Amino acid sequence: MNVLKSIKAFFTASEPDPIANASLNLFSAASHAFDAAYARGETHTTRANHRYNIFMAARSSHDADAYNEETAKYTDPADFYPYTAADLDAHTATIESLTTTFDGLTAAFTAFSRTDHLYKSVAAVYKAITALYVFAMDAYSRAAYLAMTTALEGNIQGAKDNIEVMLLETRAANAEPTAAPTANAKAAAYKANATKNAAASKRLEQKATEAQARAEALCAKASSAADNAEEALEDAH
Repeated sequence: MNVLKSIKAFFTASEPDPIANASLNLFSAASHAFDAAYARGETHTTRANHRYNIFMAARSSHDADAYNEETAKYTDPADFYPYTAADLDAHTATIESLTTTFDGLTAAFTAFSRTDHLYKSVAAVYKAITALYVFAMDAYSRAAYLAMTTALEGNIQGAKDNIEVMLLETRAANAEPTAAPTANAKAAAYKANATKNAAASKRLEQKATEAQARAEALCAKASSAADNAEEALEDAH
């Protein structure tokens, strides 16, 4: 967020009239609210981008050495973990908060007078913040995509697990009496774990479906806002 500080510093360079000062204070407060919301979600944004880059590196045609070289810069083990429903819920919560603050900022910017001598500086801040919003929405879209990929892979594994459960149960049913208790216990344990994993995959798939739809709408909104911000700055005198 340091890129905005030099622009925002201009806000205190002169004393506007009371009405303009109220608009400036409103915009400044909305800007700070966005800063705080962005900071709260920055870990999710960074992790989504890291996980996506790792995902793409793993699916490239490069060999293991190339993969290791490509991913060596990611030092947090969590960047290599697959998405869970809890991960996506946490990221979604920060995105909703960020969107609320961005909407407030947009309203404050729209209300700011185009004839105010600070309008161009305010427009520059709004454009810079909009770029951050676009960046965050793109990362959320990647998170939703990766979560869906993880869920679908889990569904495939679930189908394989069902086959394994049937095999284990068949073996247990045909086991010698002395071996049957152990075989039954093994089948039951495997089935319980498979059932738990399958349920988790289905939950993640549902949440990922919702997140993908939300991300698509928010990315479109962010892109439109970026275009409007660019136009506003170009029109500023």
